[in-house]
Amino acid sequence: MTYKVKGLLGCLQLTILQIFLSQVYRHGDRSPLSTYPTDPHKAAAWPHGFQQLSEVGILQQKALGKFLRERYAGFLSPSYKPQEIYVRSTDYDRTIMSAQANLMGLYPNSHPEIPWKPVPIHTVPAKYDKVREHNLYVIH
Repeated sequence: MTYKVKGLLGCLQLTILQIFLSQVYRHGDRSPLSTYPTDPHKAAAWPHGFQQLSEVGILQQKALGKFLRERYAGFLSPSYKPQEIYVRSTDYDRTIMSAQANLMGLYPNSHPEIPWKPVPIHTVPAKYDKVREHNLYVIH
């Protein structure tokens, strides 16, 4: 967009560049979706249960958030602004937790009593979620 602004000293032409950025990533490291019949460990080996984000996955996502903070430092404000970012997750614990950990790295908080600044994460119930229908996105 280009705007012309007239003032006392003449005409000034301003060009405003609008940028749309979309970032898509998967959840971090997680426990298995299920076990197999002869598994000697069964669910006991996974303290948070099946299909859950692991501590490694949390650290992976936080590191990704820090990387994105550095990569887009001139694009994003240093602190969360709702008009700049919209976060969408599928409605699974591991993906919502991945988004939370990622945002913890993307928007580190400087307040000494609040170690993490919450950022809204939007979801859609699984039965209505077209994003999770991965067959739509398979490239053959």
